[in-house]
Amino acid sequence: MGGDGTVGGRYALDGRLGEGGMGQVFKARHLQLGKAFALKIISPAFALDTAARARFNEEAKLASEISHPNIVSVVDFGEDAQFGAYMVMDLVEGEPLLPNGTVPMSIRRAIDILGQIADALDHIHRRGIVHGDVKADNIMLTGETDGPSAGARRRRIARLLDFGLARRHGGQNEEEVSGSPHYLAPERAAGGPPSVAADVYALGVLSYLLFTGTLPFEGNVVEILMAQINQPPPNMTERRGEEMEEALESLVLRALAKDPSQRHGSAAAFRYELNTVMDMLDMGRRRSRASGTLKPDSARDATVIAAFDRSRVPQALLSIDGRIAFANKAFNRLLGQDAGTDGLKVSDTTLSNVVPGLMRALRAAHADGKPCERRARVFRGDDKPALELTLWFCPLPLPGTEIHLMIRVQDEKRRRDDTES
Repeated sequence: MGGDGTVGGRYALDGRLGEGGMGQVFKARHLQLGKAFALKIISPAFALDTAARARFNEEAKLASEISHPNIVSVVDFGEDAQFGAYMVMDLVEGEPLLPNGTVPMSIRRAIDILGQIADALDHIHRRGIVHGDVKADNIMLTGETDGPSAGARRRRIARLLDFGLARRHGGQNEEEVSGSPHYLAPERAAGGPPSVAADVYALGVLSYLLFTGTLPFEGNVVEILMAQINQPPPNMTERRGEEMEEALESLVLRALAKDPSQRHGSAAAFRYELNTVMDMLDMGRRRSRASGTLKPDSARDATVIAAFDRSRVPQALLSIDGRIAFANKAFNRLLGQDAGTDGLKVSDTTLSNVVPGLMRALRAAHADGKPCERRARVFRGDDKPALELTLWFCPLPLPGTEIHLMIRVQDEKRRRDDTES
């Protein structure tokens, strides 16, 4: 806070929101815009510590490079003459991931949350950043409506917070072990550097917690770190108190593998396997059609709509700005959207993370009036062949649904076998 009662000369503080390891968080109002933000000021204990200030500024810089619906955005940062380093974030009001203790979540709800956090991690990993502190305390749940109408659906959005331990992937090793011991990968507990594989392990610990209501290992810090290195996670069915699906437990245990090379090769690979398990458990069947634009006016229309919806080829009808007007079950399963994707922007889904130039292709198809194609690969770890996605963008003369998107999904091994035969 400067001499005139503001931070950075333009943010007026309006109450304290919380406190983290390196800073205090306040609600603040931009004096010119009148808009409310969350403003984090470096703690007085660290204000004169050069290394701590450098770390605080690095957090602000890394977080400001990221824009994703499941990550709280940093919009400004700087130095205040009186209080030192500060950063300004979007003010997101919601509730903690586990406000009432660590009781097991329903399988459906846990899968939805884990999918969103995997999307957030995949987004930052693709930009060369590792989070380094994935845990339940760093996740907030908010509710957002899909549209302005009175009957619009509310979706539960999981947002990843706190980039205080985030680092550039492949950066210099740290001399000290940082992060919550409960979520620390074995190689990190042994003194290794932050990595994508370590973030995947933390995602596995989070999965274990949401499905069972308990963390894999408890005790003092030394006991927890030694267990992370040497002990297998306790049986999930016994911890949950009811039978766990084998495929779901296998997914979590793979993410918790002691050997980093045995884990999912990326957060996107974790997300894909999560989608596969959800499909196997038949959790992608229920969906709302409230925002869909297809209405059967005849028996023939009803047959066409049913064929579209039941097709095994993922398909969607998109507006020119990329909003999904209608999607079939296969498309929703591919994106891991339990409640459906109608009304979402395709740029806010996992598809935009794995398909470069997605929106450019959509606009090109509309402008040229000709179909166009894009290809992408999704890596699923060393023991599984990569997936190949082929996307066809076909223009339609229908306002509001100008593009018909179809996706072929094929793994590399099957494609090679088909080619050789």
